[in-house]
Amino acid sequence: MTKVIPSNLPDKPWYKEFWPWFIIALLATVVSASLITVSIAFRHADDLVVDDYYKVGLAINQRIEHREAAARLGIKLDLKISGQELRLRTQNIDPSTQLSIVLAHPMEADKDFTLALLPGPDGLFFATMPRSISRGWHWAVSAHDPELWLISGVIDAQVLSNGDS
Repeated sequence: MTKVIPSNLPDKPWYKEFWPWFIIALLATVVSASLITVSIAFRHADDLVVDDYYKVGLAINQRIEHREAAARLGIKLDLKISGQELRLRTQNIDPSTQLSIVLAHPMEADKDFTLALLPGPDGLFFATMPRSISRGWHWAVSAHDPELWLISGVIDAQVLSNGDS
């Protein structure tokens, strides 16, 4: 005679039980979180690594020469940003000189932009900003006529006259 042992297990199929779905939910959560993390990492990758170090080194040397040219010419600048308006007061610059300013985000190169500065009275140059910027951005003003020169700096509280940060 065969003895039947009574079981305390219910006769429900596995997909009607709690624990398999709980384990599947945990695994699905981990997989989706890792996919989201990979997506964020690729979308917001840092722009800090440069492929061609030699060219960057040459460019640094040229920038030093251009800064020395500005000092030699006695060029001085006072940059002020108020809202969307950029004002640049200059000394020892011909008002007919075409100036441009590069505003560079410290971490994300895709946010960088260049503006042509429009001359105004008494050594003032103006531009309208396409978007607002904050402290920590880098700026560089340059001209190509008659000698290439460059003056640069970092946006700080003195530059942002309306207290943007």
